[in-house]
Amino acid sequence: MSAEPATLPVVRDEGSEPAPADGDWDRAADAPGLPPRTLRAARLVCEALFSTAEGPPPAERLDWVEAELADFFAHVTLRAQLLFRACLATVYLLSPVLVGRLRTMGGLTVDDRVAALHALERTPLSLALLGCKAILCIVYYEHPDAAASIGWDQRCMR
Repeated sequence: MSAEPATLPVVRDEGSEPAPADGDWDRAADAPGLPPRTLRAARLVCEALFSTAEGPPPAERLDWVEAELADFFAHVTLRAQLLFRACLATVYLLSPVLVGRLRTMGGLTVDDRVAALHALERTPLSLALLGCKAILCIVYYEHPDAAASIGWDQRCMR
């Protein structure tokens, strides 16, 4: 028996362009993977998630996160997009109710949004928040300033 891994043939549709060489891949998507309303809701949740005693993250960083999130979701399946949107809608619409506000997160101050997220974490709906947090953390901490704020220099630990 051979110890070499099996390779599968590459199947392409006729007329499709060949895959670019590794160094030639342009990662920017042609169109955002999420609608503007969803990106705005994600930005508001992100602003609350990453607020500190000094205040919310800088607007430029949130602009960057919004653009990266749009690009990220342009490269995933529709199922992944819909799952994120369902989690985000749950957080955006229901967490304010848990702090006695009958509005969406868009109608709350940053401090009220932080309180709403804390309240949501103590309910069974926290699973929806976990789904949002997982993706938002991945994208947020790719920003060099955010990474530096937690001591990560974006290099391997070895």
